[in-house]
Amino acid sequence: MTESGVQVEDAGALWIMHGEIDASVQARHEDELLRHARTVDRPIRIDLSAVTFMDSGGLRLLYHAASSGSGSPLLVGVPDRVRDLLELSGVVELFELEEVG
Repeated sequence: MTESGVQVEDAGALWIMHGEIDASVQARHEDELLRHARTVDRPIRIDLSAVTFMDSGGLRLLYHAASSGSGSPLLVGVPDRVRDLLELSGVVELFELEEVG
């Protein structure tokens, strides 16, 4: 995985984000992720351990998982910068965060 983006596994229930998750990644993956968010029948698990940067475009992708109605998404391996973005945006309570260590 060298290019920034999102890999979807487990019939849409696992999203693995890597690199810089910004507006360009949002533009490439938003339709696919929305489709999965609307059809998956269990909470989505999102692995953020390989994310080096996230802006409002990435936040929007996370929000799609949170607003899908299939339960609070589980965020795994949340970098401090992404946690700060979630807190500053006032949306951290929409997610379950898996504590590492």
